Amino acid sequence: MCTIIVRHGMDDPYATIIASNRDEFYDRKATAPTVLRETPRIIGGKDEREGGTWFGLTSTGLFVGLTNQRNFGPRDDALQSRGALVVEALTQGSVDGVRAFLRDVDPSRYNEFNLVFGDGEEIAAAYGRREGRRVEIERLGSGVFVLCNDRMGSPEFPKAIGAGDRVRAIQAREWPVLKEQLVEVLSDRALPDSARIPPLPPGAPFDEDVARRLQAICVETPLYGTVSSTIAAVSPGRVDQYWFSDGPPSQGSFRDVSDLTRDVG
Repeated sequence: MCTIIVRHGMDDPYATIIASNRDEFYDRKATAPTVLRETPRIIGGKDEREGGTWFGLTSTGLFVGLTNQRNFGPRDDALQSRGALVVEALTQGSVDGVRAFLRDVDPSRYNEFNLVFGDGEEIAAAYGRREGRRVEIERLGSGVFVLCNDRMGSPEFPKAIGAGDRVRAIQAREWPVLKEQLVEVLSDRALPDSARIPPLPPGAPFDEDVARRLQAICVETPLYGTVSSTIAAVSPGRVDQYWFSDGPPSQGSFRDVSDLTRDVG
């Protein structure tokens, strides 16, 4: 149940700031940010099972983040990798290129997904559903946007409302202070009141207690939880900041991996 927070056009030190938690089964192996492709230069964490990524950047500041759409039915492992879709989107090299690429994507070939992408000038969200004929693309403006495991603004994820309110209230203008406040938001393990948790459908693969735990920004359950975090900032044409925590953000393990985005050729 990943969470991606985007703060765009807010008179910050950088045009667009992204703070995200990756939630996954603990036994699913992944690699910290590395060079996924050289031309164009694409950097991102690597899912060792499928080979794609959940968040990536190009050296020119294009970013794409992925969340799975929550679905109480079974996952179809015969379908194409959603993480590979992120890499292919980044290969297009521009927001317009990503839009054109996604218009040609057949969503029925993937398990359901949500994307957020941008380049410091603009941001957009995209939703792919197996029953849909096309990927739906939504242009976003200035402000704070939170993407969980449904479309933005979904009432199914009250944690998105809380995260958005907290990030919207951040007034820091110096990057180190702003970054630390974002780490605090990503580290929040507080659970919402049970009355705010949407009822589960019959046959759901987890119980009400787990459903409540999944509504924390930083998730912790016995088998599944927040396994890594990313904080990045981009401006038109460049990556300004790229920080990664290989583990829950509350462990204080963020390290600067911005140098990976620098073209050396």
